[in-house]
Amino acid sequence: MKKIVSVLFASALLTAALGIGSAFGATSSQNSVTLDGKLLRMESKPLVSNNRVMVSASEFARAIGATVLYDQAANSVTIQKEANTYRFTPGSKTATINGSSVSMDTPVTLIQGVPFVPIRFLAENLGMSVDYNKVGNVISLHSEVSPSLRILSPANGDILYTDQVKVSVAAFQHHLADFREHGEVKEGEGHIHVWLDTDPTNPKLAYKMINGEPAVFDKVAPGKHMLTVQLVGNDHKPIAPAVKQEMTFATAATPTVAVSGVKEGAVLSGDKVTVSTALTNFKLSDFRTHSEVVPGEGHVHLWLDTDASNPKLAYKQVTNSPVSFDNVKPGNHTLTVQLVGADHMPISPVVKKVIHFQTAAKSGHEAASSHSAAPAPSAHAGVPAASAHAAKSYNVDIQSFSFTPGTLTIESGSTVTFKNLDDVVHTVTAKDGSFDSGPINKGDTYTATFSKPGVYAIYCKPHTFMTGTITVK
Repeated sequence: MKKIVSVLFASALLTAALGIGSAFGATSSQNSVTLDGKLLRMESKPLVSNNRVMVSASEFARAIGATVLYDQAANSVTIQKEANTYRFTPGSKTATINGSSVSMDTPVTLIQGVPFVPIRFLAENLGMSVDYNKVGNVISLHSEVSPSLRILSPANGDILYTDQVKVSVAAFQHHLADFREHGEVKEGEGHIHVWLDTDPTNPKLAYKMINGEPAVFDKVAPGKHMLTVQLVGNDHKPIAPAVKQEMTFATAATPTVAVSGVKEGAVLSGDKVTVSTALTNFKLSDFRTHSEVVPGEGHVHLWLDTDASNPKLAYKQVTNSPVSFDNVKPGNHTLTVQLVGADHMPISPVVKKVIHFQTAAKSGHEAASSHSAAPAPSAHAGVPAASAHAAKSYNVDIQSFSFTPGTLTIESGSTVTFKNLDDVVHTVTAKDGSFDSGPINKGDTYTATFSKPGVYAIYCKPHTFMTGTITVK
């Protein structure tokens, strides 16, 4: 049997009377909310933000029999339901459930001091299933009456870079009790058995979870692991029908990253910043040829003054070669260095360094010294008349972090147009310094004219593993 909470809504602009403008990125939901077929009267109307229905945390919590606490000073919202604790930080896309961090696509939003939570995220993590009827604009939440559980962490297939594993579980319709104080078998009451790499048929080997706190396993050896979680009664016997989940994950030695070339609070002279990284317990690999996520393996993301939450903006370091950022303007800068897997996702626990530093223009003496060197020839130099008749035009695509074709033979005086088809910024840079395209955004092109015979080795500055060769006859 299922209980149903239905949210009927139609999007419209928030009224001026509410004092909520488009700056919040939300619209009001003008219809009603029913709980088990009964109208739920709420002073605060549901909202639609980022295509997600948001409801007042306090009013929704009361409707489902939960408690809620909004601590304005600590900027936190806590919802308690049975033994499960849900903590939110307004503006953050990370929630904490029973001590485990869980990502969400829409953060809790404060509207005139009232916390609004995404109803789908909260409902699913309360053990409910969610249905949406587009025709009637109805979201139906189905709460199982029978006991159930959800493993919050680790996730199936996870790779954890630690020797300490925290297992978080949420149980529903199963009151958690301390079997030492409640030895009598009582329907709907008991605790949770957790086995890590041990016989799940033997209750003596199980971790006994009697509240919502995580089960902590220390000194877990690197490798693959089997996790089994089961609801049991006060007598340690599985409830009927059985409620059990099994999953596998892996652990690896904790890696570290050391950054050199830039120090916290340093002031560097010039417009070039060179960064080196030293890794332990982590092997660099090229994600283009090693796309499978493997424990202890991946690459390094580096961001300089860009959004460190966006992997598309990161420099991808797949070798031990230093990373150079050119044309860095004088001023304050933030460098973020993070270890990621082949899927560009941060390893867990996160291994990240954030360094703040400054750059300043070179002194007059330094500038004079650097200008005394012979200037690098331009890639757009004029084509000699003698070779102009043989000149042709060629195209090279920059796609999937590669130059295509990677090798090209052309006639003297020919032009080559490079087009970036990737979502990230690339460059076309000569290894001998003779030309540099500068940043090429997605869909943009860069054309170089090659007037002198020779072999030109090219690479991408943000992604030094991207290389190519142009031979001019």
